Amino acid sequence: MIVFLDRQHSGKPSRPSDRGASVDGEQEAIWTAKLSIELEILLLEKGIKVIPISDGSYSDRHKRVNEYSAEFKNEKQVYIALHLNAGGGNYGAFFYDHRSKGGRSLAESLSQKSVLSECKAIPCMSDDWTKNAYYTIRGVGHPVAICSEPFFMDTHKHLLTYDGILSVAKSMADALEDWG
Repeated sequence: MIVFLDRQHSGKPSRPSDRGASVDGEQEAIWTAKLSIELEILLLEKGIKVIPISDGSYSDRHKRVNEYSAEFKNEKQVYIALHLNAGGGNYGAFFYDHRSKGGRSLAESLSQKSVLSECKAIPCMSDDWTKNAYYTIRGVGHPVAICSEPFFMDTHKHLLTYDGILSVAKSMADALEDWG
């Protein structure tokens, strides 16, 4: 299996100051970077190939993933747009394209392994409240694509520590290994 980890809220030439959500001085871009690095290490230790992505517009990133994906067409592939949420929710969420059976099963696996007691696998589409999640994955072709929102920064501040992020990364790595 090969996993494309896309660290969101960084590397956009049109919006270099975009850091995503900010809660009590903690920035989403910093914590997704930490999550991305820890998740990459854990996946590599499990023997899973990883290609990190962290710059350009969504369409630029998706185009690159699709180009790289063509080189590994005989392997199972996953694309994860890494985000953290804010806004008072008490759950985690893994969004998948509503048409994707592989996306649904991967989102369910990620949700079941979550460090939170409530985590949801949510289908997303372009014409309802899930459209922002949909736009982060809509241009990805072959890889199973997930928009990852594993917790809300403002209601799970205890996860904004090294140990907290490591526990989230471990749950995601275990889910990816089991699913693969």
